[in-house]
Amino acid sequence: MSTKLDYVQQLEAQIATTKSTLEKLKAEREEALLSVQHEEIEHLEKYLDQADVSLKDVSAAADDAWQELKESLEYLMSDIRDRLKHLLGDSDN
Repeated sequence: MSTKLDYVQQLEAQIATTKSTLEKLKAEREEALLSVQHEEIEHLEKYLDQADVSLKDVSAAADDAWQELKESLEYLMSDIRDRLKHLLGDSDN
């Protein structure tokens, strides 16, 4: 009977250790995700600053040059939208 009791105790200890390890991994994962999320937000802020500058360039551009700037700005805004969707967890991205 002590063999059964020993086995149960060992298994309980293994389960407890595994749960503890998983909790630690979950905490590390959440911390890593937050770090990545903060980095992505910083990138989006920089992209938005670029979009502001590009918009001002479009406004100031000559009639024949603004189309080229428009394409660049549209690409930038598309990238910003895609990154924002990803950041918000939108699976349609």
